[in-house]
Amino acid sequence: MKKLALCLQLSALCALSSVLGLLSACNLPQPQADTVRHFTLSTPAATPADGAVVRPVQLAGHLRGRPMAVRVAPNEVIYNEDVRWAEPLDDAITQLLRARVGSAGAGRTITVQLSRCELVRAEGNNVQLAATWTITAADGTAQRGAFTAGPRTWDGKDQGALVGLIRDAVNELGDTLAAAVAVK
Repeated sequence: MKKLALCLQLSALCALSSVLGLLSACNLPQPQADTVRHFTLSTPAATPADGAVVRPVQLAGHLRGRPMAVRVAPNEVIYNEDVRWAEPLDDAITQLLRARVGSAGAGRTITVQLSRCELVRAEGNNVQLAATWTITAADGTAQRGAFTAGPRTWDGKDQGALVGLIRDAVNELGDTLAAAVAVK
């Protein structure tokens, strides 16, 4: 009986030491560093109250998420999960356009539909911004236009520089709208 009890105790100790040995040999997953970077297009700016009304920008469906859209083929978009917008893109672009239009075009309403605001890898890291816009006067007459930003190429290195190129393209659109509302 004593031998049996001693054997059971020894077996239990061996089993316990084996389990402890296995646990100490395991590579438990280490916490991963967060590689996600969040970007904004601008800082909050005061908007003149006496200028044209810039309605909230309407985005194409593929641009509505927080991850940055990257076009890899004419009909294929992927999302860079490590580069995200810290604010809704439509809000940020609307804010930039309001600041750019400023006090020009009082009594007019501007609507903008953005179809492109993305990096296009298939075209050599080209940054593209394309939109259609309508400026409606108080009497209901409307002026319409299409916009495509000038060529901009990202070097593929600094994500912050990519966001800067997108901001420059949005500012170019804002300058185009400001010039259009200034025409009587």
